[in-house]
Amino acid sequence: MSSTVRTWNAMRGPSRLLAIVGLAVPVLVVSIVAASALGMGPFAANGAAPAPSSAAGVLPTDAPAPSPAPTPTAATAASPDPSASPTPTPLIADDLLGTDGRLTLLLLGSDNRPSHPGHRMDAIMVVSVDPTTGESAAFSIPRDTQRFPLPDGGTYGAKVNGMYEHLQANGGRGAAGMKAAIARAFEIEVDHYVLIGFPGVQRLVKAVGGVDVTLDKAYYDPYYWVNGRTQGWGLRAGTSHLGPADALIFARSRKGDNDFGRARRQQILVMAALDKVRTRGVDDLPALLDIAADTVRTDLPLERANDLFELFATVDLDGADRVVFGPTKYAESIGGSAFQLKLAVCRAWIEDYFPAVRPYGRWPAQG
Repeated sequence: MSSTVRTWNAMRGPSRLLAIVGLAVPVLVVSIVAASALGMGPFAANGAAPAPSSAAGVLPTDAPAPSPAPTPTAATAASPDPSASPTPTPLIADDLLGTDGRLTLLLLGSDNRPSHPGHRMDAIMVVSVDPTTGESAAFSIPRDTQRFPLPDGGTYGAKVNGMYEHLQANGGRGAAGMKAAIARAFEIEVDHYVLIGFPGVQRLVKAVGGVDVTLDKAYYDPYYWVNGRTQGWGLRAGTSHLGPADALIFARSRKGDNDFGRARRQQILVMAALDKVRTRGVDDLPALLDIAADTVRTDLPLERANDLFELFATVDLDGADRVVFGPTKYAESIGGSAFQLKLAVCRAWIEDYFPAVRPYGRWPAQG
């Protein structure tokens, strides 16, 4: 037995969750933070983030959100009233999967950097996985989306990438508020969030020995400054191996097409990174644990670490359906570069491609 495997077997719940976040979720999402710029300060996993600050590079910590009323799992102890109408059987809530039997994560990446103070979420992706089948799907919300539904009613008129900061400033519930807003807008259950900070992408890609991405057609951005002497960057059609620097450019570049193309490349990189980590396995665990400790904040439950590890080890990457909710099919222009989502059309895509709802779902699956 290798020393890494022994280390894994000896880990307790909190350490294993950090490993999950290091092995699976950040691999799924740390690449999309490449849409943000360099210089972002570290986060701590599971909410142990730096204290609220207006300084660049420091993300505020969500204030504790009101806990929802616990979902009843058994009848009350009171004697039944023979004359009362039968009470419908309540849905059973699972602390990982919620009530719909699938794991749905909100993945956020911030553009915070010294030259752009604040905490705009320029990478917003929702991923849903069925733990019983491995089926998965994901959609991205472009940053220029406006008039996005707020969690408690009304809409946020400015670009959606500023909504986290708005919610944080008005109630201290940035990530929790974003979860609620996404759930309201698309009429889905959002179970947990993962918030990623730089230097995740380059450290991650270096730790796993680079990633392989495949493009249907060549991509070239003539305006991207690779360094102080070289302008212009691109990839040929087909499969390319990317090291840390190129992976960052792959997800940040957008002037070769547009922001919607960048969101699609972020999705490609996310899947490529997850695939690479799964291929290399537990041998990368020590390095990935260090990366997770520096770059991840999440509300995933500590006690479900084993289930998370098993779930993300069996996700069907090849069959994953992915979309960017951009114009003209999923959004309409409202002037300039701004647009508003056609929520009914977006919801229809979710209904067609997200894993099936299993109201009494449990993980692991019950025989």
